[in-house]
Amino acid sequence: MMDRPLPPWKGLDPDRKPVFLGYDQTERMLAALLDRAAAWQPDVVVGIARGGVVPATMAATILALPLATIAYDRAAARGDWIGPPPEGMRVLLVDDGCSTGGTMRTVRDRMLAEGRACLTLTVVHDPEHGDFTPDLSHPMRELWRFPWERGEATPSGRAHRAGGHGPDRRTEQPYVGMEVDGVLADGDDEVEPALPFFSDDRAAVITGRPESERARTAEWLARHGHGGLALECRPDRLSRRPALVARYKAETATRIGCTHFVESEPQQAILIAALAPHLIVTWWSPERGRPFTVGAAPGAGVLPDPGPLQFR
Repeated sequence: MMDRPLPPWKGLDPDRKPVFLGYDQTERMLAALLDRAAAWQPDVVVGIARGGVVPATMAATILALPLATIAYDRAAARGDWIGPPPEGMRVLLVDDGCSTGGTMRTVRDRMLAEGRACLTLTVVHDPEHGDFTPDLSHPMRELWRFPWERGEATPSGRAHRAGGHGPDRRTEQPYVGMEVDGVLADGDDEVEPALPFFSDDRAAVITGRPESERARTAEWLARHGHGGLALECRPDRLSRRPALVARYKAETATRIGCTHFVESEPQQAILIAALAPHLIVTWWSPERGRPFTVGAAPGAGVLPDPGPLQFR
């Protein structure tokens, strides 16, 4: 039996700011639920692949229980074990989030049909659109995003979800935003060593160069074989202050669905990473010809504005 059509995905709403739940925060939120899970005395933790495998592994480690995994086939509306079924008959069934409830309900029913007792747990659930509430979960009305869900926000991922489909890893390959803020070199021998590897159909240039220089920047990209790249330029009215330019890049990268951002200025890379933790930010060093992944947390006096990012 097929699931009912999905409601409009929150990730398609440009007014919704994604709330990024990193690995540390996910583990803390999960741990807050596990005392009640332990009191239920499960025999085994079962994670629903893909997203539920990470929190299920955390739960199994904290509770010192065996871990099993099950895959949900949306087209067939069923759950299938990955590997042999576990021996334990008291199952703590774990997924990362619960939006409509279709996945969790179907897999729970599979557990019950096998004669197992089942306690359902997700890190978060949507109390507005779902009609299934897990036994243990944190309600969250905002658009949540776990590190392993970055690909859902890419242009191809969004187009897939706009068609009413569930997530599909084939549409979730990385989509890279990168800047070309410096002096535009002339010769190919100067350009190629200064650029990281990227694919034109899964990348966009997001530059601090002003809109008034769009034509010159586009011509330069075309001359060096990248004329098909999407190009986003800083609005002329926006200040050139580094912190505000970093904010513009973070907002734009999020709006168009980047999973990664490549920046050649280390200060900008740090600011972007602090503003948009849902992006994987890389400082590309042209001198070394290699990337450095940047992690940063916002601190007092570091960021330009206390207000939320604007993604429209």
